[in-house]
Amino acid sequence: MPRTNQPRISSMPGDRQERIDHVKAQRWQDLELVLEQIDDPHNIGAILRTCEAVGIQTVHLVYSDSKPPRLAELVDTAMSAVKWLDIKKWESVAACVKDLKKRGLSIRVTALVSNGKPQWDFDWTKPSAIVVGNEKSGVSPEFLQAADEIVTIPMRGFIQSLNVSVSAAVVMEEALRQRLS
Repeated sequence: MPRTNQPRISSMPGDRQERIDHVKAQRWQDLELVLEQIDDPHNIGAILRTCEAVGIQTVHLVYSDSKPPRLAELVDTAMSAVKWLDIKKWESVAACVKDLKKRGLSIRVTALVSNGKPQWDFDWTKPSAIVVGNEKSGVSPEFLQAADEIVTIPMRGFIQSLNVSVSAAVVMEEALRQRLS
């Protein structure tokens, strides 16, 4: 049976609006996430929840080959996060890249390539956009070409890669760790 009228337990002082203002003031305005052609709404939901948790304010959804999932499809997995994030939708990689570059963000693409570096080898305190790609095919050649740097998460087992939501979380958590230390 669901509980109703349960008071929210929060370690932050103040009323609801004061807590909202406190959290919003801590958002990273110069660290953004780009999702390219992510298919599974559950993966998108998990990524959006992580963005909200680590303080990323702006998320870009790039769908040049298909339509993005409707935000209503994310109700079960991420609606509590979506309402706090700025979501920008793009129909082309070029338009998204132009926007990121114009605003001075370094484009750091996650990819399974030999010339990538581990997430801890980057200075995440600098303005950056983290780009993660489709579950099956990864990021597009256009994003790889536009990349200022390539992030490759080290793996030691037989599996070549992590789930896209886990990969995004690993990189975002490294950025958070650096920004808090």
